[in-house]
Amino acid sequence: MKLFIVTFTILIPTIYCLSDQEEWQQFKTQHGKAYRSLLEEKIRFDIFKSNLRMIDEHNERFSNGEETFEVRINQFGDLSQEEFRQMLSLQKDQIPDRGGNLALLDGNEDLPEEVDWRARGAVTTVKQQGNCGSCWAFSAVGAIEGQIFLKNGILEPLSAQNLIDCARGKYHNEGCYGGSMKSAFNYTRDHGVLTDQEYPYVSYSGKEGKCKKQGGVKISGYKVTPEGDEQALAKAVALIGPVSVGLDATHMQFYSGGVITKKSGCKNELDDLDHGVLVVAYSEDYWLIKNSWGTTWGEQGYLRLKRNDGNTCGVASIVSYPTLD
Repeated sequence: MKLFIVTFTILIPTIYCLSDQEEWQQFKTQHGKAYRSLLEEKIRFDIFKSNLRMIDEHNERFSNGEETFEVRINQFGDLSQEEFRQMLSLQKDQIPDRGGNLALLDGNEDLPEEVDWRARGAVTTVKQQGNCGSCWAFSAVGAIEGQIFLKNGILEPLSAQNLIDCARGKYHNEGCYGGSMKSAFNYTRDHGVLTDQEYPYVSYSGKEGKCKKQGGVKISGYKVTPEGDEQALAKAVALIGPVSVGLDATHMQFYSGGVITKKSGCKNELDDLDHGVLVVAYSEDYWLIKNSWGTTWGEQGYLRLKRNDGNTCGVASIVSYPTLD
């Protein structure tokens, strides 16, 4: 009798980690990065490697329950933290006038526990501002888009490029070098804003153009809520719609998910606010914020920020929204 011996091979999966060089090549390909010289690329690669180490250390702390949000490499991977801070562009000298523009909203006691204007159809897709400091323009058009939808049921992307190119001069914005939602609202009150189809976005490289044409949808003005009042912010989001806010975004370079708290190191003084965004929702625990850094950043382009925790990152310090006739 012949004896047949059957052997089994147990396959153990191999965890393959990319080298820094392999991650660097992927990063350059994914984000279309090109450098003017080998020396510049070496400098950027060194920064990239430093950022990878920082990300690994942060996520290890997150795994241990020591952090409340995760981070990952993204389009800002070749920027130092100081360079990232310098690209943030909300003008600090353009704080909305409170006085006659102060919002007086009823319904303070019975606000819903949760609000999400995306589910109601009042929020357009996440945009990518690129290397242009145009956060202020995207925040402003996002708030206007929401109000137009709530008035007539039509949701159409409006032109941030129109504001970048045209809301300058007496409106004090500086195109890709910064601006404010206040001045964007003032310009739209006076001249209107065109749709994104009529005036498409072209400033990804960081350069604005000449004002090509004016017109489009006008607003009647804007309102603001009391500085630092999160209850007033909740009231505005619940009763009005998506609203523009300023943030201290210096610690959000590689955010990929979770809830950012004050532990991140962000501040809430007016002088610390450097980025314009759009609050589109809230829950009991957090504010949900639409950013303009594309869908590969954050949670498909969104950020969750701790709510009712001492005005985290200044979310309630500069709150404004447009008004329609």
